[in-house]
Amino acid sequence: MRFVVHMHFDKDNNILLPPWYRIGFASMIKEALRQADATSKLYELYYGNAKKNRPKPFTFAVKLNISGVEKSTVNYLKPGNPFVSFYISSNDYEFTMTVYNGLLKLKQYAIYNNAIIIDRFNLLPEKTFPESKAVFDIFSPIVVRKVDENRKGTGYVHVNDSTYKQMLFYSIRSQCKFLGDSYLLNNDDITMDTSSAFTVKIPNYNKKNPDKPEVITATDGCIAIQAPHEVLQLIYDIGLGARRSQGFGMLEVVG
Repeated sequence: MRFVVHMHFDKDNNILLPPWYRIGFASMIKEALRQADATSKLYELYYGNAKKNRPKPFTFAVKLNISGVEKSTVNYLKPGNPFVSFYISSNDYEFTMTVYNGLLKLKQYAIYNNAIIIDRFNLLPEKTFPESKAVFDIFSPIVVRKVDENRKGTGYVHVNDSTYKQMLFYSIRSQCKFLGDSYLLNNDDITMDTSSAFTVKIPNYNKKNPDKPEVITATDGCIAIQAPHEVLQLIYDIGLGARRSQGFGMLEVVG
C-alpha cells in the first residue's frame, strides 16, 4: 500500500536543505507514528531505544524541484519552488494507516528549519505481480551494503562491482524475513539485469564530522528482476536494499 502526500514549504524563496534532507522526512514519519499511535505500540516496536536498528516495513521517496546549490562546506540545496511530493510505501496496512493518521494530526512540520505544510493526500493504485519478472524504475536510489564472509558490513558496493548482484541477493534474502521466518530464498530463485542502472554518489550526514559529509554509493536508473511473485511484491512494497526507512530503495514499475 502506498500513498503520496502533497506539501509545500511556507515560503517561496530562501529555502535551504542539506543534501541529506531525506533524514528530515524520515523524522516526519517517526513523529507521525508517535502522534497517531496512542498506545505507542508501533512507535515503540520500531523506534524504541533497544530496537532502533530493527528492520522497518516501509520505504519512501521525496520529489523536489532543485534549482541550485548554495556553495559551502555542506552545499545546501535550493528548491526552485516550494512544492514537495512525499511518497510512502509499506506492506503493513496497520503501519501505513497509522502513519497516514499521524500526518493528518501533524498538519505541518519543520524540515531543517523550513516549515512544511501538508496540503492533501492521494492513495495510489495497488500493484500486483502475477508474473515472476518485473522491470523497475529506481524511484529513490538503491543502497547495497558490502559484507564480508561473516556478513559484517564493510561499506557500500557500486553497481559495476563484480559482487554487486550477490550483495543485493543477500539484502533481498534478509528482507524476506517479512514473508515469514520459514521463507527461504535461494540463489537460483532470482536473477537480476542491472545493465540499465548506474552509480550515484549521495552526501549523507556524518555524526563524527558534520562539516565533512559521508558519501553513500547508490544505484539509480532501472533494474529488471526475475523472482517469485511474492518477493517482487515485497520489494515493491517496502523497497530494495539498505537504508529503506531513510528514503532509499523505493521502486516503481516500468510500463
